[in-house]
Amino acid sequence: MSQNIYFFGQTGLPDPAIWEVALGDLKVDYTVDVEEREDASPVYGEVFLDGEDLIQFELYTAMQTAKGFDGESGASVFAQEIELAKTQKAGGSPELIAELNKTTEILVLAIAAEDQSDEQLARNLEPFLDWLHATSKGLHYVDGTGFYDATARL
Repeated sequence: MSQNIYFFGQTGLPDPAIWEVALGDLKVDYTVDVEEREDASPVYGEVFLDGEDLIQFELYTAMQTAKGFDGESGASVFAQEIELAKTQKAGGSPELIAELNKTTEILVLAIAAEDQSDEQLARNLEPFLDWLHATSKGLHYVDGTGFYDATARL
């Protein structure tokens, strides 16, 4: 499995502060730890499965003007990631570029559970990714694999 998954949200994801409660409806034991931030900076956190670190996440929007832990504003990271997705990841596809132009926020998921097989990791992430698609219109991109919508690879 890839090291990173990018979710290009078009309709606004639920606030990560409520993810744990919202994910409680799934039949999977996810817990969420969100880094407390008081300014308009990127949102950082982790998602655990059965107490084990599964993914670390960063949430960027074009409206985040304050600098994050890496010294860049969320707006500048957002712009960089959109440009990279359109120029390199979308492979020149006009349909994908049109969809990426609708992005309002980018959720970057870094795989933390490196000791899991690709199949096990996919099974553990599937309910979370399905939930993302159910709560926000958008695409997700898996490094080395491609773009997906809620139902299939594009």
